[in-house]
Amino acid sequence: MKNSAETRERIIEAAVGAIAADGLDAFTIGSVASRAQVSSALVHYHFATKDKLLVAAAERLARTRANWRAKAFSESGGLATLDAVWSSVQNLANHPLEAAWCELILHARANHDIAAVVAAERAGEQGRVAARLPGLFRELGVRPPAPADELARAILVLLDGLALALAAGDPRDTLRSAYDAFWLALIAAGQSATRR
Repeated sequence: MKNSAETRERIIEAAVGAIAADGLDAFTIGSVASRAQVSSALVHYHFATKDKLLVAAAERLARTRANWRAKAFSESGGLATLDAVWSSVQNLANHPLEAAWCELILHARANHDIAAVVAAERAGEQGRVAARLPGLFRELGVRPPAPADELARAILVLLDGLALALAAGDPRDTLRSAYDAFWLALIAAGQSATRR
């Protein structure tokens, strides 16, 4: 049984690698089997269809990406957290997994199963960020200027946009300034909330 679980994991990792390296247009059972060094029949044994394999790969990719970003929010405190989050955006922006994630998001418009994976992971990530925000704002010396779930949603949208802009080649300094301005606005709003 252990060997079967290991094979399944190897196939999922190969599927993620195939999407990251070649994109969804080139994603086939055969390409994944080749990467995993198993037969196509074995891939079909573990994942009856290409769509089921794609969903498993999307789940893994979403979880990996969200864990990287969550780690940045939890590694440090106060301003160091904001720097760590920015670094994670920069690191992810040029990582092949980020391009794969963007492709999956576009694919989700036409595939209900992928849309469900994206929505579930976004909800989980939003919940983890929302849980961290009250402590982060305390470390910054202010109160949260809005409910944590609303702030988390806005922050994640900002981070996604910055990652896309970085991947498109926009100047890092300009994007860092936008990131800093966003946080300064939140901190200023939090100072107003603290004075009330």
